[in-house]
Amino acid sequence: MSQRNSESYEFEYFEKYFGDAASVTRTIEDCPCCQSKLILSHSADSGSLLVHESARCFDCDFDGRKLIHIMN
Repeated sequence: MSQRNSESYEFEYFEKYFGDAASVTRTIEDCPCCQSKLILSHSADSGSLLVHESARCFDCDFDGRKLIHIMN
């Protein structure tokens, strides 16, 4: 838990996604550096109704997207 708190997470907001469904899916699932599929990992915090998401790419070692989803 302390490692997760020390990392820099940003809150998810849907205004940054625009276009058709295929382009939004590419924005969420594809690596911004090499365009391969990202590996997404989620950690739920049921006490505060938050889900911590980390995305990384094994092809180019991209490890930059960390989001918090609010579940309420």
